[in-house]
Amino acid sequence: MNPQQQREEARRRRLVNRSVTQHRQSYFDDVRRGVVAPGIAMGRVMPRGPMNAAPEALDAPVMIDSPATTLLLKTGIIALMIGLVVQFHAPLVTAVLSLVPDFAG
Repeated sequence: MNPQQQREEARRRRLVNRSVTQHRQSYFDDVRRGVVAPGIAMGRVMPRGPMNAAPEALDAPVMIDSPATTLLLKTGIIALMIGLVVQFHAPLVTAVLSLVPDFAG
């Protein structure tokens, strides 16, 4: 690679790095202002067309989780716990009865 190509490549890398740095800085400024929630791109609204550079916050809070998903997970956890108790009922009963001093097992 000749010196001219090396200079052009170095200039291109500097421009890319500067662009990435500016993008990160503007993103975290938006996060601090509450315009965007970390990790959630849906919190940004582009009200005046796709070329708008200043996103605005939503009026309503952004729902991260749905109540149906939460209910499904809670039901699954309870079903798993009941299943484990049913599956291992004999050792569990033996362990509980061993705590009683008068039990001769």
